[in-house]
Amino acid sequence: MLNDFLKLLAGERPDGTVWTADLSYWINGREHDGTADPAWNSEEGFLQLHRELGVMPYYYYAKFGAAEALYDSSVTLRQESNGDLLLRILETPIGSLREETVFLPESCCHGITRHMVQTEADLDVMLYALEHRRLEPRNLDDYPERLKMWARHDGLPGLGLPRSPLPALAYEWAGLQSMVMLMVDCEEKVCQALAMMEEQEAPILEAVCELAPPLVHFCDNLSSDNLTSLYEPHMRRRHEHRLERLHAAGVKVAVHLDGAVRGLLPKLIAAGFDAIEALTPRPAGDMTVDEMAAVAGDSPVILWGGVPGAMFASPYTWPDMSSHIEHVLDVWGHRPFVLGVADQVPPDGDATFCPQIHALTH
Repeated sequence: MLNDFLKLLAGERPDGTVWTADLSYWINGREHDGTADPAWNSEEGFLQLHRELGVMPYYYYAKFGAAEALYDSSVTLRQESNGDLLLRILETPIGSLREETVFLPESCCHGITRHMVQTEADLDVMLYALEHRRLEPRNLDDYPERLKMWARHDGLPGLGLPRSPLPALAYEWAGLQSMVMLMVDCEEKVCQALAMMEEQEAPILEAVCELAPPLVHFCDNLSSDNLTSLYEPHMRRRHEHRLERLHAAGVKVAVHLDGAVRGLLPKLIAAGFDAIEALTPRPAGDMTVDEMAAVAGDSPVILWGGVPGAMFASPYTWPDMSSHIEHVLDVWGHRPFVLGVADQVPPDGDATFCPQIHALTH
């Protein structure tokens, strides 16, 4: 599948269907119920699991991020835990910020219940922290060696840039509601924060362009139900700047869009992305695969996704899944696409569907 994936990135027609899935969330479930294989903790074991399930390896978050945030001595970031509650506390000379995250055993994941930035005073502390922060490259030095190792497993190691400034503010700092209120009440300061985050990306972009991997990901976790109206004024120019730099270095680019797709899909195609990943169709999303193909039209963009993660779990069955897959192949089969889970196989998902999907597509 790797050769077919590389053909897609090169704008060529592949010989077969590329099928990939993010298994990390499913593995979390197996760790939670005590059935995980310890071998999965190693990168080689992780890759072997994918090959056993007939999935092209791509997602590996232990080595995914291309940047690391570092603060000078005036800022301290620490973590504390209290049972299922995880605290992240950022301290500066002008105040502190506090984030609260809770583990949800029912879904085997963590959820932020309190973001750091909620008020203008918090925003001032964030601005101070950004002034004393820098981003440095990470996971790049050993990427060429890992590229060879993954190729032996018919996979490509994903590499993610830091979130673009607006999604970073929304998801990492303020939460969507507080961010919107701050944009109304403190627009100048919000724009200052976005500009600082963009400026700090420069050494990461430079290092990634020098490395020139086959593909990088914009880990923006976009969904049309929250950022569509903000895309043109606050994101498009920044996306296009990144894309121009990366494309000049010969690097292809995918952006993560799941959940609600309708509002942002045409905007991301127009911005010039090579692939739009984790496209979630009905019955879980807000568009059919037919509608997604119609929006993409004759553009060379790779539609990546099409398989709702929810369909791996009850009440869906293999006949439901196989019928859905056959329809995706019928509709997307005449254009560039990657068949992928949108966006993860859930902890209660039936992973035996994965080799059956491989058999169905090969």
